Amino acid sequence: MRKVTQSISKNIIIHFDYFLGDTIAIEKLKSSIVLNNKGELLFPKNEFGKKSEARNRLLVDLLARTDFMEKAGTGIQRVTDACIKNNNKVYFEFSDSFWVTIETNITEKVGEKVGEKVGEKVGENLTENQKKIVDAIRTDKYISAKKLASEVGISQRKVEENLAKLKHMGSLKRIGPAKGGHWVVV
Repeated sequence: MRKVTQSISKNIIIHFDYFLGDTIAIEKLKSSIVLNNKGELLFPKNEFGKKSEARNRLLVDLLARTDFMEKAGTGIQRVTDACIKNNNKVYFEFSDSFWVTIETNITEKVGEKVGEKVGEKVGENLTENQKKIVDAIRTDKYISAKKLASEVGISQRKVEENLAKLKHMGSLKRIGPAKGGHWVVV
């Protein structure tokens, strides 16, 4: 499911209508994830999935030079393929905004499943401080290094060292900039 939402997130950032002054909405429900992107299609609906029109050409040009964007014009097909591969159903709807609904294929509680995977993967390899850091990030994905230091009881420098180690181990991922971004427990 993570690969599916990553593909969609990349497309939303590229195609978002930033002049509307609104935000991208992502809602995580028990059995689905719903994403809403303000802005109408730039071409007729019957060409959806066959044609790509860049709303933000400068952003597309910039991101096409990075690892963030795979290939221009293939987003809908990549999202659909990722959903099929992951046994998810995906629905696309359009009006004055663009809606994507992905039905999950997980039958148990999402939080338990994620917690089990993280525990199995890295639980025994983490120090006590790293476990406290991961737990604090699960509670507040926007938590700062300063607040982590206070909660864990170590210096901010030690928190930053542990965050770097957790990122290197693949246990944590930073989304967005240092200020305004957030953490994801992988």
